[in-house]
Amino acid sequence: MVLTDDEKHSSHSRTLILQSALQLFSTRGYDGTSIDDIRQATGFKSKASLYTHFKNKEEVASALLQNILVERDRAVMLAYTMTDPEPLQKFVAITRAFVTWGVSHRQEYAFCFLRVQQEILIQGKAPSYVKEGSLSSDLLLLNLLQELRREYPVRPIADYALFSMMIGMISRVIIDQAAFGPANQETRVEHILQACFGILFSKPVPIPA
Repeated sequence: MVLTDDEKHSSHSRTLILQSALQLFSTRGYDGTSIDDIRQATGFKSKASLYTHFKNKEEVASALLQNILVERDRAVMLAYTMTDPEPLQKFVAITRAFVTWGVSHRQEYAFCFLRVQQEILIQGKAPSYVKEGSLSSDLLLLNLLQELRREYPVRPIADYALFSMMIGMISRVIIDQAAFGPANQETRVEHILQACFGILFSKPVPIPA
């Protein structure tokens, strides 16, 4: 499919809006950012120009969240398809890919995590736009967790509770840049993976190479 010049311009403008919004949400917070702040940061001269892409700040935030989740899941799915079929190997591969993406995209990860948590706090459940096909990496991890129970000493805690504990720990240390001190990215990822195993298993299980 070949895009027209107008379609290319529209796509570029939309990308620019989302990039500007991410920067503003990260520095000022969602509540501290207005749709006009996004307009000014993007360089649109009028609100009408911005409104051709998004009608309000909520639409911008929802589109940004979906884009981030798609990018994250693409990295995780690549690891999933390229590793050994054994459940523990797959679990390690996609968890490592998940964490590596988060460490490499801290701003995007922080926005995604905090946005989803805010919606859960307000609504008592994950927002609908997250459930509708955006969390394939989360679903993969949950499915693998069920498979691991058949062969490994997974803690006798509900799958989603264990998953939430693991994601909570991962998110805290990814968002807190100073958590690991001067350790490099590879070391941070491996330390987080070790902590995940500590949460997941009731007895020591070696991490596959």
